[in-house]
Amino acid sequence: MTTTRSADVDTSFDRYARMVRRALRVPVALVSLVEADRQVFPGAVGLPAPYQSTRETPLSHSFCQYVVADAAPLVVADARLDDRVRDNLAIPDLGVVAYAGWPITDHTGAVVGSLCAIDDQPHLWQQDELDSLADLAAACSAELTQRRLRDLAIEGQREAQELAHRSRVLLALSEGLSRTQTLAEVAAAVERVSLDELDCLRAGLWLHRSSRPVTADLPLTVSDPGDAAVELLQYVEPTGGSTWESATRHAALPTDDTNPVGLALRLGEPVSFTSVAEQNARWPHLATDAQVGEARMFLPLVVRRQQIGTLVLVWARTREFSDGDLATYRAMSAYAAQGVVRGRLHQERTEALVTLQSAMLPRLPEPDDLELAARYRPAAQRQQVGGDWYDAVVMPDGNTTLMIGDVVGHDIAAAAVMGQLRTMLRAIAWAVDDAPSANVTRLDLAVRDLHVDAMATLVYARIEQDTDGRRLVRWTNAGHPPPLVVEPDGTTRWLQGPLPELMLGVSPSAPRGDHRSYVAPGSLLLLYTDGLVERRGEDLRLGLDRLAASAARHAPEPVPAFLDHVLSDLGADTASDDVAVLAVRFGD
Repeated sequence: MTTTRSADVDTSFDRYARMVRRALRVPVALVSLVEADRQVFPGAVGLPAPYQSTRETPLSHSFCQYVVADAAPLVVADARLDDRVRDNLAIPDLGVVAYAGWPITDHTGAVVGSLCAIDDQPHLWQQDELDSLADLAAACSAELTQRRLRDLAIEGQREAQELAHRSRVLLALSEGLSRTQTLAEVAAAVERVSLDELDCLRAGLWLHRSSRPVTADLPLTVSDPGDAAVELLQYVEPTGGSTWESATRHAALPTDDTNPVGLALRLGEPVSFTSVAEQNARWPHLATDAQVGEARMFLPLVVRRQQIGTLVLVWARTREFSDGDLATYRAMSAYAAQGVVRGRLHQERTEALVTLQSAMLPRLPEPDDLELAARYRPAAQRQQVGGDWYDAVVMPDGNTTLMIGDVVGHDIAAAAVMGQLRTMLRAIAWAVDDAPSANVTRLDLAVRDLHVDAMATLVYARIEQDTDGRRLVRWTNAGHPPPLVVEPDGTTRWLQGPLPELMLGVSPSAPRGDHRSYVAPGSLLLLYTDGLVERRGEDLRLGLDRLAASAARHAPEPVPAFLDHVLSDLGADTASDDVAVLAVRFGD
């Protein structure tokens, strides 16, 4: 039973009790509020011990309950003779003999208690005494109403502030998630909002590898973390986030009750602790020196009754969580769950596109006197799936044709167009023994006549032998970066025509030229797409210079190793565009 201690005594209501005692000349006066199983006395004077200090009694000692039940005054001259109250324990325990109680109402007009005068002797109450009691009860009710209305106003203001804060948190999270695509970016957005808006010390996501139905109705069992049948939650490292050592250490957690992350997922309900000690008391095996913060909240991420993971929030200090806090965190976890779903869909789609694009890349031929190798790197921004491609064809006469191109665009449409162009040009190259410019013009006409919506840059080159056995490269360039030759002595030169020529898909009737260059044995020819050398806001010449320097440095290496090192030097793995490279070393 909760007691009202002397520290909780209300001096204002004590004043009403004193006024009643003086006005009605009685030894005891009370302001009594009746609850479901007790009555409490915020105002009291003259009660015997221990009631004057505890300020409450059970209803077995209450006359005031009848005032509330009847919503009317109760006036008794001698309770021992009154059939209704003669057995009430207030008579022997509190010394109540005569009683006069007047209703006290709250802000709704409901009777919630009484202002009463009590005498330990029979008392024939006079009308002026009852009038005074009624006046004081009205004043007491007015103060009670005023206080409750003030409390309601404060509560409303607090709720409005909580709602405004919740709206601010969710708006910030919505804006942050709108700019995300990968799961790491989703984790970073959740972390940023949690730290900025919720004053968290840490925040993180542990995700299930696949969604599954909510299983809150299943019994919990302690599972062996080493059991292969136990599924795991994986921590998502946020993009650009600060290192969370404890999260990294517990990067994989079972989806069971051996840890709070798995328990929240299993229950489908939030799990919270006011301090780290409270958590560690339940899971001592998780306690490490790397633990940070105090209070923590674990919220399941649920979308359409499918559990996909757990959101973890950690605060620097101990704290209690209010209903308003919980409402905010629940809404936040719902937003985060939606972001995770979008991130997974984007990731799955992009990985499928990259796999498809990689599968479309050709297997290179192996001419006896040439060493060929190629590489393809998708953009670091995974949405940049596009139209970079390369190809090589050995002609029926033994000459080798090289092709590299870049379709405008970075999406599935560009990848589809790339596949069409590569297939058409490959067929043209093998079937028609003609100059590079003529075959590129044929492709340009086919694009127009077959209604292929495409614009692309392209280098088409043939490696031939002239009559005295020297190697000759004959090429045409449709708006593409120039090929690079690294001579046996390490010097570099670009294969460039006198004038730039139009890219594919602009004007099929535009003239195209053929260019020729002899290449010494042991030389290396490199074809590449612009993602290797172009950087936003930088002059292209700087990228070309970097490429020439890297190519000269690594030219003596085997062609596959040469390509890997050049790609590494130029940061192809972090480039914002796709990169395709094709290299040929000329035999002796």
